[in-house]
Amino acid sequence: MELKLFTDLIDALGKVAGGLKAIVNLPKAERETMRRTLDETYRLVDTTLNMVIIRLGDILLQTADEDFLREAVRLSNCGEWMQAERDFRLCRSLRVALRETQTLVGKLTGAVSTKDWDALLLEMGSILATEGEVAEFISQQFQQHASDALGASQDTKRTQSIRDSLAAFRAALLDERHELIKQELDLYAMV
Repeated sequence: MELKLFTDLIDALGKVAGGLKAIVNLPKAERETMRRTLDETYRLVDTTLNMVIIRLGDILLQTADEDFLREAVRLSNCGEWMQAERDFRLCRSLRVALRETQTLVGKLTGAVSTKDWDALLLEMGSILATEGEVAEFISQQFQQHASDALGASQDTKRTQSIRDSLAAFRAALLDERHELIKQELDLYAMV
């Protein structure tokens, strides 16, 4: 299972991190503020991925089909995910950083190229747009798997298909998490 939305989000984070390197003329305090914001954003994405990965892992550990299906149905009403989805969509630190970054351009005239600055702002906006889509995607996946589990009843073939689908979703999320961590390490090397 490929999660293009996560890939897009992680790519956008990488471009922002790379943009910080490109605007080395930015005063140290502003670079540090943006680095902290990116750090918080990476942590939020990682925490969200971890929460979903762990929940799916717990469901997949259920050996009895009846227990597995019951837990899979509960995906449609996962209170932890609802709160994480809200935090993920809002991503307060990035919204504040974007607003502050937009106001900094006037103070840095001549110190930073307009092209670099505009590219950085564009990528920051892209992250915010993608986060909402990613949160919605996970919610839809949860709802779909819960609906499939609700309809599976005693059908062992369908139950196995749902297991396989949840395992594939979890594996794809793990792959995305590994890419996120790799990119975050690259950020620390750059900034």
